[in-house]
Amino acid sequence: MKQFEYRVEKVLEHCSCGYKVGDIFRCKGMNTPDTQFCGGAYIVLFPIQVALFNGARFNFEDNPKSKGNLACPDNGCVIFRVVMIEE
Repeated sequence: MKQFEYRVEKVLEHCSCGYKVGDIFRCKGMNTPDTQFCGGAYIVLFPIQVALFNGARFNFEDNPKSKGNLACPDNGCVIFRVVMIEE
């Protein structure tokens, strides 16, 4: 099964969930993260997970099986990257 990581790349201001640079949240297939996760951030990250799951590649990224610079909708205070992990 395809696996994904949501990685916190930057925290520009206060995060109400307390996320910090380097935090990683894991998902399997089309499932939600395996731990409690911010719903606001999830609505931004999940479409990328769906795209990667279905074969999309972001060739402008260093790793085409990832997409970074994904800002939390809460004023863009937290910047995430979604990475598909090889099976």
